[in-house]
Order: sequence, then C-alpha cells, then structure tokens
Amino acid sequence: RLRVSLEGSRVAVRPALSQSHTHAPMLSPILLVAAAATRSPGLLNRRAMLSVTTAAAVAGRVAPSLAAEPATFAQRFSVSGNISPLPPLGQYSRYEDQLSTPKGSKALSLPVRFDFPQQLLQIGRSLGGIQFVDGSSGLKIYVLRASLPGTSLAETPKKWFGEAIFSPDGQIAREGVEIDAYKVTSAKELEAPAGAAEARRRLALKYTVITPANQRATDRFAFVDAYEVDGIAYLLVASGGATKWEGGEKERCERVADSFFIGRGA
Repeated sequence: RLRVSLEGSRVAVRPALSQSHTHAPMLSPILLVAAAATRSPGLLNRRAMLSVTTAAAVAGRVAPSLAAEPATFAQRFSVSGNISPLPPLGQYSRYEDQLSTPKGSKALSLPVRFDFPQQLLQIGRSLGGIQFVDGSSGLKIYVLRASLPGTSLAETPKKWFGEAIFSPDGQIAREGVEIDAYKVTSAKELEAPAGAAEARRRLALKYTVITPANQRATDRFAFVDAYEVDGIAYLLVASGGATKWEGGEKERCERVADSFFIGRGA
C-alpha cells in the first residue's frame, strides 16, 4: 500500500505503515494510475489529487471525513509542570499542569494530571510537550492530542486512534521511533471522574518497533486513555515492552492510564 499526503502544493505518495488489522482502506487503481503517469516519481499535483480522491470516495474506497490527524504533543500552557511525591514515598509521583487549547476552543487552557512511577524521567521539555521515560525498563508516557474526525469520542472507530498515534507525521514517529506494525486490540468507554471532561475512553494497543541499534523487531503493549474537549481528543499513551509486560509493566501502565485527568476548563 501507499500513503498519500499533501505537502504544501504537492501530494506525496510513500509506502504506508503495515497494520495488523484489516480495516485500512486499500489504495484504488485510479490513484495508482495517476501516480504512475506523473513525470516526478511519487508526486501528484493538487488538481489530480482532488480528482482521484473524489472518484475514490464515490467508489466507496476512501472516507475523507474519518481521516486521522497525526497525534502530536499536547502543548503545555505553563513553562513547566508541578511534580509532587505520593505516599508511600519512593513509588509514585503526580504530574500536574495546564495544556494549551487550539484556536477557537472555549477555554484558554485545560488542567491535566496523572501519576507515574517515580523512577521515570521527564524528557523533551524544550519541545513544549509532556513525555516521561524509564531508562531501565523502557516504559514510556506521552500526552498527545488530535482533532477528532467529525465524530464524538465514543463514535470514533478504534482504528482511527491507531492511525493518529502511529502516523508517520505524528509525535511518536518524530521522536525517532520506527513503527513496523500496530493493532488496536480493544476499546471501551469509561466514566470520567468528578470535574473532568465528560467523554472518556480507554484503548489497548499492541505494536512492533524496529530498534535503531540492531534493526530488530521488538513488540510493545500500551494503554491509551482519551478525553474529548471541543472536538479534540487528548490522549495519554503509557507503553511497555512485551517481555516485561506481564512481569509488572502492564500494572504500572494501567495505573498511569487510570490516573489520567483532563479538566473541563473554565
């Protein structure tokens, strides 16, 4: 399969990520013919792209309204968040902060908090996002956001979350993580805690990364906790390696996801 995306006034056609689910739409023959006909390999002009997309949509092969926006860092509204230890000391800490909202949102910022194992280190603060990593076990936490595809959080297909999180243009890929395959294994609605945004959902992921040192495929699992505010999905991704998942990483990642909180805003 090929991945098609607009880059300024051009359309880029590149190999798509492999997905272990079977719901991803196949590329239409019209698009293959159009790509082959251009003089510059892999590039279509905007008019050709619009014509091809329209024809494919009529054929029922493309659903532009459900296209996944790449999930990128939910930007901090503050210079830095507040970290405080939780009892018993030495086990978990709590991160609290404010997130900036997109233009047009009802609130200027939204409160966010979650608990994390105390040995994790916060990295990439200069990028304005929230990211933690355990250098020993490889457990990782990201706080991301993406615009929903015109559906409510509950009605959004679970595959959309995988496409947004693992998009080649998303934050995880920008961090240098090479994704070989992924699958959203489950999704369910959750009751939001008092004061939080009302719409909440929990997803489970399994994915494979290619390690940069030796190019080996390594499996990982993750929990994703999601809230919706003004058509935006705010996502906490807590992931761990498959070899240690049942040995404690699953429990730690699930606790992080359980503690995730996005406020309704003022």
